[in-house]
Amino acid sequence: MKKVLYIGWIGFGNLGDDLLWNIFKNLSKQYLDENSIKIIPSFPGIDINKVEDYDIIILGGGSLLTPRNIYILYKGLEMGKKIIIWGSGIDRIKKQQLDDILSGSLPSLEQEFTIEDVTILKNVFSGASFAGVRGPLTQKALESLGVNRDDIQVIGDPGLLLKPVDTVNIDNQEKLIGLNWGTTYKQLYGNNEIRLENKLAIISKRLIQQGYKILIYTVWGNDVRPCQRLFNKINDPQNVTFDEKLYTEQELISILSSCSLTINFKLHSNLLSLAANVPSIALGYRFKVFDLAHLLELENYVLSTDSPKLEEEILKRVILIEKNKDNIVRRYGEIQKNYYSLLVKPFLEGLYM
Repeated sequence: MKKVLYIGWIGFGNLGDDLLWNIFKNLSKQYLDENSIKIIPSFPGIDINKVEDYDIIILGGGSLLTPRNIYILYKGLEMGKKIIIWGSGIDRIKKQQLDDILSGSLPSLEQEFTIEDVTILKNVFSGASFAGVRGPLTQKALESLGVNRDDIQVIGDPGLLLKPVDTVNIDNQEKLIGLNWGTTYKQLYGNNEIRLENKLAIISKRLIQQGYKILIYTVWGNDVRPCQRLFNKINDPQNVTFDEKLYTEQELISILSSCSLTINFKLHSNLLSLAANVPSIALGYRFKVFDLAHLLELENYVLSTDSPKLEEEILKRVILIEKNKDNIVRRYGEIQKNYYSLLVKPFLEGLYM
């Protein structure tokens, strides 16, 4: 029996990361022979540095293309292990470097990756049995580091495989906006969560004036306190609900299906919303959010959290969604279909065996 190590940031109660593991686990049950393969997820307590214990090492979904994880993959390669990268992405890239990529230039990422890191990164991508990354901006960042373009395949975020549930009729929806908030412990563009939170309170009040109700929801236990604080700042319990319960992905998709649109802080809240056939506005707090938005061809609906005119920009996007809701939902379905075959390719072609 072959042993597979699945590396992900899992087991910490973060729905976004845990759902990626759930998707991988379900695909494995669907396509792989459980009698010939044993998958060990990197839950707390699993030493992912002990690659000698495994036959195959998989870097799963999430922003996991970090120097630490790349070293682990390289160590596996050196031992003759099979290496697979499945929908991983880069993050923690400064705003100026993001702007450089968006303008068409390749920025220097020397502060994020040393010369030694880059050498190992190139070797990992050239030696991997399958190297599929989350989005086009991750691809460009890797190219700027010197990784061969032919060694990189954009396969999408595994969250694209989230299955929709029965949703309400869009035309009959209440004017309800799902608002996802939380914390990144000040690791965001603009470096000021409280200022962003105050802006969201102002935006919410203006949307209420336009006839909307607000549903504040969370996807991580650590986000409950900031969400409660935002609820208190809006101070309108008649028109604002804060649901602090942590749901499964399918439960949350069902809940979000009653919304007209969502405004989301955390990355995978956008995919949960779109899986519910509900358009989303993404708060671009770090590189990964822009990476996903460009993958989905929804770059007009991602707004940087350091924008001085964030309130006005969000209100404009709400109007755009009101006018283009059906087109957004239809286009997402097309993109989802396009990336499905790439995401399941390693399973269909037996690359995990």
